[in-house]
Amino acid sequence: MVRLSEGLRPFFGPLKRGYTAGTRAVSPATVRLSKLRGGWLPTGVAMTMEDAALDGGRFTLARPEEVLRRDRPIGDPTPYWCFEEALTETAERIGVLELTRGRVLHPHAVVVTERNRWLWEQCRYFGTTRPREHPMFLHPFPPDPVDVPGRLGVLTSRGDANYYHFLHDVLPRLSVLEQAGVERPDRWYVPYSKGWQRDLLAVWGIGPDDVVNSSEVPHVRAETLVVPSLASIDERNPPWVSEVIRERMVPAGLQRVPGKHLYLTRGAARNNRSVLNETEVMALLAPLGFELVDTGVLSIDEQISAFAEADVIVAPHGASLANLPFCSPGSALVELFPSQCMFPDFWKVACGVAGLDYRYLSGAGPAVPATRAAFVVADITVDLPKLEAMVSDLLAARQ
Repeated sequence: MVRLSEGLRPFFGPLKRGYTAGTRAVSPATVRLSKLRGGWLPTGVAMTMEDAALDGGRFTLARPEEVLRRDRPIGDPTPYWCFEEALTETAERIGVLELTRGRVLHPHAVVVTERNRWLWEQCRYFGTTRPREHPMFLHPFPPDPVDVPGRLGVLTSRGDANYYHFLHDVLPRLSVLEQAGVERPDRWYVPYSKGWQRDLLAVWGIGPDDVVNSSEVPHVRAETLVVPSLASIDERNPPWVSEVIRERMVPAGLQRVPGKHLYLTRGAARNNRSVLNETEVMALLAPLGFELVDTGVLSIDEQISAFAEADVIVAPHGASLANLPFCSPGSALVELFPSQCMFPDFWKVACGVAGLDYRYLSGAGPAVPATRAAFVVADITVDLPKLEAMVSDLLAARQ
């Protein structure tokens, strides 16, 4: 969700461009200004984890670069460019960086080496293409760091206040550490203030005594900082991520229930990929056995159960689909998009669920520009005849 009021969301694109350009313009001055009090803003950049390791540390490989090949999804319209481009992708190599006296600046989760260089590869921010565009440079006077003895693991990441990014970016870092065979840290630097964050971490065996809360301690310096890679900084969503999430979080015995059909709502807030004709959509789907579900009011355990037991899901693109790894093999999804504006994020996630039948449907009405800035603030008018045909075909294929 875009962090703007409903009225400002349509202007997200130009506001984001202005914000980024402004940051780039002032960052040299804020770095100099920072030296007047602490000098905690980084003065250089390490482009890769291997480069950062030269500042007093080491990098351990967890997974080499790998080529991802996906089958073309069924959808309307087909073919569609973003799915075609993602049929074959290369997932970057990942590993674990250990830094002597490394620092982390929150709220943007920026890793900084002892030589005051920040790690571009794992810490670049959404919508930025140059190091000087990072929003940390708008804050020249971070507080002094809290020194943490021993080994401190970094789980916090950009966007970790968002459910999708916490589930798909934060938690898989634990698996990256295991795959690299690196010694487990003494504690983890991770946001721990929201109930759902605590609940998710508890499922992965992390409790209050295991964390330094990044929401309360915005700047830390560790004796040894342990930094697992994000599973995919470029959101290529390799299938092993969905597999690991399901293995760790879905209890044995939960399985798909034939005939359990869910429609996931995004609510009524405008300029938020909400479904404008949701009443008509439910009038179409309810006779086919679909139940309207708002995942935002469900506990973590209830969300896991709902997705694990679902046979067919219809949903607009949104954070609720972060739960797709909980789906059982052989389930199905129809993802709803704004008119002529689609992105393959959750299709890639779905490719990590064995046998999941993924389909997509463009909305009706004037075409939305196929840019991220336009997409995240566009609402959806579902093409009802096309939805009825797609769902009917899907259900017939499952009999």
